[in-house]
Amino acid sequence: MKAAFRTVSFWQAALMILPDAAFFDLIRSALGNVKTPFNKQNLVEELSRFIVRPEIQENIHSYIDTNDRRIIAAIALLSEPVPGELESFFTGEYSYVELQSLLLNLEERLIIYRFRDNDILRIALNPRLENILAPLAENRGILFTTIESDLKETISATSTTAENIVFSNRTLAALFAYLLYSDVQVKEDGSSVSFSFRKKTAELGKTLFPDLDIESTAGGLLALDLITLEGESLFPNETKINAFKELSDRERFEYLAGGIALFLHKGRGAFYNRGLLRSTVHLISNFGEVSKNQKILPEATMIKLAELWRRQEAANWSMAAVNGQTELPPAGILLHSLTASGLYSLITINGKTCYCPLELNPAEPAGKETDKSSPLIAMDSGFSCILYPEISFTDAIDLAVFSYVEETGTTVRFLLSRDSVIRGFDRGYSANYLWQLLDRLSCSRAPESLKWNLLDWEKRWKEVSLNQGVILSLGGDRSYLAETEPLSSMIKQNIAPGIYLLSVDIKEAASALHSAGVDIFSRPNINTKNQVKQEAFERAKIKTHFETFAKTEKPADIPEQRIGKIKEQFRTALNSMKLSKQEREELESRIERRVIVSESQLKDTSLRYEKLEARSLDYVGKTGLVKQAIVSASLLELSCLNGEKILGYPESLEKKSGEMVLSIKPRDGGEPAKIPLGKISFIRRIKQSIFGV
Repeated sequence: MKAAFRTVSFWQAALMILPDAAFFDLIRSALGNVKTPFNKQNLVEELSRFIVRPEIQENIHSYIDTNDRRIIAAIALLSEPVPGELESFFTGEYSYVELQSLLLNLEERLIIYRFRDNDILRIALNPRLENILAPLAENRGILFTTIESDLKETISATSTTAENIVFSNRTLAALFAYLLYSDVQVKEDGSSVSFSFRKKTAELGKTLFPDLDIESTAGGLLALDLITLEGESLFPNETKINAFKELSDRERFEYLAGGIALFLHKGRGAFYNRGLLRSTVHLISNFGEVSKNQKILPEATMIKLAELWRRQEAANWSMAAVNGQTELPPAGILLHSLTASGLYSLITINGKTCYCPLELNPAEPAGKETDKSSPLIAMDSGFSCILYPEISFTDAIDLAVFSYVEETGTTVRFLLSRDSVIRGFDRGYSANYLWQLLDRLSCSRAPESLKWNLLDWEKRWKEVSLNQGVILSLGGDRSYLAETEPLSSMIKQNIAPGIYLLSVDIKEAASALHSAGVDIFSRPNINTKNQVKQEAFERAKIKTHFETFAKTEKPADIPEQRIGKIKEQFRTALNSMKLSKQEREELESRIERRVIVSESQLKDTSLRYEKLEARSLDYVGKTGLVKQAIVSASLLELSCLNGEKILGYPESLEKKSGEMVLSIKPRDGGEPAKIPLGKISFIRRIKQSIFGV
C-alpha cells in the first residue's frame, strides 16, 4: 500500500495547475482579497504557511467530525482512490449526493485534494496537515464493524432468508449427478455459446434443490471447467474433477463461489480466463480469514471488505483498472456468491442484514478421521442408498458417477439404475470398481444380487459399442446385427471382423441400435479417467490483507459541543460586522460548512454568492439553477410533487404549452425524463470538485 501522504511540493503542484477561476476562489476563501500584481507560486506558499499556524490547525482539527474521520480513513486505506471507488466502498451508507457533499466540503477545508494520474482523477490527503490527519488515517476500526455474539444463539434467535444455501459434500455430489442427466438448450451467438435447462429438467431441479439457483451454480461449474458442454448435454471433466477432490472442503467451496461469481459477472457463453478465475478465487479466499474468527459482519462491512480486497487483488495480479473498475466481479456479485456457495448465511440482527460464516460439513470436524467400522451409506433397497453426512466428497462424487438423484435435503438418496451405471462404464469405470466402492461404504452390507446385476450389465455393455467417428464394434454373438436394417445401410466400410465404419452420426447410429432391439451398448467418453493428464487446482493461499480489517478499535466520539462552540465564536464576530444580506448569508453558510477557521476570513474576504437550491414557488430560482447546471454540466437533484426523486444531468430547458419543461438524463442511465418546473418541489445543483471531474 502506498504511503498515505505525498510530498508538500506535490500538493502545491496540484493547486498550481488549477484553472484560474477555481484557483482564485480557493485562495480568496482562505486568504481574502488577492493583491495585484500576484504570483501563483507565492500565493500557494502563503496558503501553505496559513494552514500550519497553530491556532488554524487547532480549529481544523476540532472541526473534524465522525463523517470526516471515516472519509479520511477510507482515502488512506484505499490509497488515493478515484471517486467511484469511494462510492462503491460506502454503498448503503452514503448516497452519491451525500458522499459528493462530504468530499467537496473536505476540499473547501483543504483537508483533501485531487490530482490527475494517467488522466484519472484521484483523491489524496493534504500533506500539510499530516500531523493532524495521520492518526485519523490509521484508525481503520471506524470503517469496519462486527457483531460479537455467540454464533449458535444468534442464528437461532434471528430469521434466515431464502437466499441461504446449505451446501455439503453430499449435496454438491448430488448436484453433479443431477447435472450430468440434464437436458439443456444451446444457443449460439457469434463466437459465444450459452445454455438453459429444458422445462422438465428445470422443474426436477426445483424439486431436488428448491433454494438453489441451478443455472448459476451450473455456470459456476462450467467456469471451473468441472463440467463441459458438448452438444446438448453436460459432461464431466475427469481431469478437473480428480483435482477438485484433492482440495479441502473450504477450498472446494471457495472455488465454487469463485466460479459462480465469474459466471454471473461475465455472462453465459463467456470465455473464462484462467488468470481471472484464479484472481477471483483468491479474492473469495480472503473471506475465509474472516470465517476462521467466526465474526458476524454487517452488510456494509462486507461490501467495504469486498471493494478493498478487490482493489488489492487487481494490483497483485496487474489487472488494468480504469476509474476503479477491473475485470473482477463487483462487490454485489461476490457477496451473492458467498451465500450461493454455502460459505455464508444471511441473518437479520436488529433489523440489519448480516453475514454469518457457516461451518462446512459440521458432521465431519476438520482433522477427524472417518471411523472405517461405521458405514457411510445405507442400502435401503437393492438399488437405492442413503448417504450419511460423514461421507467425503471423493466418495460421494465417485458414487454420483453411477447414480440418479432421488432426494436431497436432510436425507440425500441416490438410485443406481441400469442407465446410470452404464454411464459410469462409459466414463471408464468398471463394475468391479463400483462393487468395491459400495461394499466399502456400506461396510459389506451391499446385497450380492446387486453385484450380479453390475457384472451382467458390464458384459452386455462390452459386447456392443459405438465410438466417435462413427465406429461400430460388434462382439460375441452380436455380429448378426450388421445385417439388420437400418444398420446394414449405414455401414460404409468393414474395417475388421466385427468393426464397421458408419456413414451417419453417433446419434442416428444409437437410434438404429435401439430399433434393432439393442438396449445396452457402450459409448465411451474420449476423456475417460485413464486418458487424461492430472491437473491441479491452485491452492488459494495468498496474503489476505486481513490485518487491514483486524484493527477494529472504536474511535472516540467527537463532541458536537466543541464544534458548536467554535461556530458560535465566529457567529459572534460576524454579528458585529456591517454587511449586506447576501454577504451575511454567504459567510453564515461558510461558518456552517466549517470553512471559516480564522476571524480574518470574515473581515478580509472576497465573496461570491452562489445559489445552489430553490424550492416550490421560487420559479426564477429554479430556472436559474437549471441554466447554470446546463452550462457547467453539473448534476441536479430533483424532488417532484408526486414523490419521485431524480439525480441526473440536465439536457435542455424549453417552453412548451406555456410552461418551462426540463429534460434531464438520469445519472444511472435510462431515457431522459421531461418534467415541468412547476411540478418540481425542490431542486439542488450538485457542485463539482474544484479540481475537475
